[in-house]
Amino acid sequence: MKSGIKYNLLDVDGKGRVHIPKGIREEMGIQNQVVVEREKDLLILRPIKTIGNPIEFLSKISVKTKKSPVEMKREAEGVFGG
Repeated sequence: MKSGIKYNLLDVDGKGRVHIPKGIREEMGIQNQVVVEREKDLLILRPIKTIGNPIEFLSKISVKTKKSPVEMKREAEGVFGG
């Protein structure tokens, strides 16, 4: 799968997992995680390359919370010993 729009029928298992074919993962640079976005009836998976500034990264993600990215970062640091 090199260029253009291609379609693959992917199975969703009982736990809601989807297997992304190896060729697509390699081509897109997907390693361990992706960001999933929802746009109406579309799911968009975006590879995570590197996160230089976590607050800037979190600010770009649509999250249903009343907490600011700074508050979420502080909370995560408290839980994970950051």
